[in-house]
Amino acid sequence: SVLPTIEEEFVSTGQVKVQARTFAFMGEESVLAAQAAECASDQGWLWDFHDTLFANQRGRDQGAFSSENLKRFAEALELDTAAFDSCLDSGKYASKVEDDTEGAQQLGVNSVPTTFVNGQPVSWHLEDLQTAIREALGSGQ
Repeated sequence: SVLPTIEEEFVSTGQVKVQARTFAFMGEESVLAAQAAECASDQGWLWDFHDTLFANQRGRDQGAFSSENLKRFAEALELDTAAFDSCLDSGKYASKVEDDTEGAQQLGVNSVPTTFVNGQPVSWHLEDLQTAIREALGSGQ
């Protein structure tokens, strides 16, 4: 997988920082799913929750990311469900998801995952990403 390799090769060595942002572009359910991912991130489970979302997507507003299903995903991952449910129900991350989505749209993002290295879009293919990172590190950026 791309991210674990990048983390092992560049992040764990302190050369690169990975910053994840949500992008809710597939209807209202994707907005709720993005908020749920932020709630999972509070407990250190962002990437596992992310993988669960991708594994369970069914298309725009098809019921896969209802509040009930998102809570079931959290339970299956053994998150602190009381904290997760409270976070999701409160809308704690509604503004952040909206801001992240608007920012992504301003950058021309129209799909996920989308990656950038020093503000430049890069393919999610491992070799392309490694090359872009090495070039950025080599140029001192």
